Parts: sequence; structure tokens; C-alpha cells
Amino acid sequence: MSQNTLKVNELNEDAEYDENGVEAFDEKALVEEEPSDNDLAEEELLSQGATQRVLDATQLYLGEIGYSPLLTAEEEVYFARRALRAAR
Repeated sequence: MSQNTLKVNELNEDAEYDENGVEAFDEKALVEEEPSDNDLAEEELLSQGATQRVLDATQLYLGEIGYSPLLTAEEEVYFARRALRAAR
């Protein structure tokens, strides 16, 4: 027999079955595993890294738009009217 078969057989020997042959289990015995301190620290570092990248991209964008000249009020009106004429 292979190692996997032996392990499955061992698990089956420990299992309890109800009258229908379905494996029964104690719901109270199910305990959610609480995250360890290492898991929490890792999640925090990952979230900080993602936030830092977002801030960097935003800062780069805001810095770059400062190099482009803005339209004057007259230019805005001119281009708005031009767009309306083209839409007709």
C-alpha cells in the first residue's frame, strides 16, 4: 500500500459515522484559526506598500499636470463653441 492509502485509512479509522453512513462531526469542535502576529504584520506591510504606490502615482500625476498650460476663459469659450459646431 502507498503512503497516501495508509493516511486515508488512518483518517477513516478515526472518523465517526451516523446511521446513514455519513461522516459525523462535532460543530463545536470546529474552531476558527486566529491569525498569528506574523500574519497580521505581513498584511499590514502589504497594505502599506500598496498605499505607498498609490500615493506615489498620484503625486507623480499631480506633479506632471503642473507642466501643462491651462486654458484661458476665452480659449475655453472658443473650444466649447467649436465642439458644439462640430457636433451639429
